[in-house]
Amino acid sequence: MRLIFLEHSRTAYWVDMLLYCLVIVVLGGFVGLSGPAIRHWPSLAWIGLGLGVWTLLEYVLHRFVLHVMPPFRGWHAQHHARPTALICTPTFVSGALFAGLVFAPAWALGGLEAACPLTLGVLMGYQFYSFTHHAIHHWRSDNAWLHRRKRQHSFHHGEQSGFYGVTNSLWDQVFRTARPIRPQEPSWPAQSVSPPPS
Repeated sequence: MRLIFLEHSRTAYWVDMLLYCLVIVVLGGFVGLSGPAIRHWPSLAWIGLGLGVWTLLEYVLHRFVLHVMPPFRGWHAQHHARPTALICTPTFVSGALFAGLVFAPAWALGGLEAACPLTLGVLMGYQFYSFTHHAIHHWRSDNAWLHRRKRQHSFHHGEQSGFYGVTNSLWDQVFRTARPIRPQEPSWPAQSVSPPPS
C-alpha cells in the first residue's frame, strides 16, 4: 500500500490549497488577536522574515533538492514530463515539514510570539508559490507579471536548469541561474520533457 501519492485528484489538490488557507487564517487570527497592539510590530517583522525565508527556501528546495537529490529528483521529473498533471507534495508531508522545520525550532528558540508569525510568513509565501505555480501551468492571462513568470518557468522546464524561483527571480539573480530570454523563444516547451536519469 502506498502512503505517498504525488499525483492528486482534483479534490485532494484543492483540499490541500484550502487547508493551507485555513491554517493561514487561523494563525493570522491568533497573531492579530493575541497580546496588546504594541506587540504587533514585532509580529509583523517575524511575518516579513518568514516571507523572506520562504523565497530562499523556494529557490534552495527547487534547485538542490528537487533537481539533485534522489528520490525527489525522480519525483520532480514527473512534473517536468507532465507539467499540467496535479503533482504535488502530500499535505501531511508538507505540513509535517513546516511544523518540524519551521514552527518547532522557532517555538523552542523564541516562544509562540516568534513561532506563530514566522510560520505564518513562511506559509503565506508557500501558498503564494502554490497559487502562482498553478496559474503558470493552468491559466491563460494577459497579466505582465504572470506572463514573465510563465516565460521564465517555461525556460526552466525546457532546459531543466536555471530560473529555480517560481514567484520571483531574486535568488536566481543572486546565484546567477537566470539569463535573458529572447523574445522569439517559445513561451512553453513544444514537447514534453523526458525525465532525467535516476
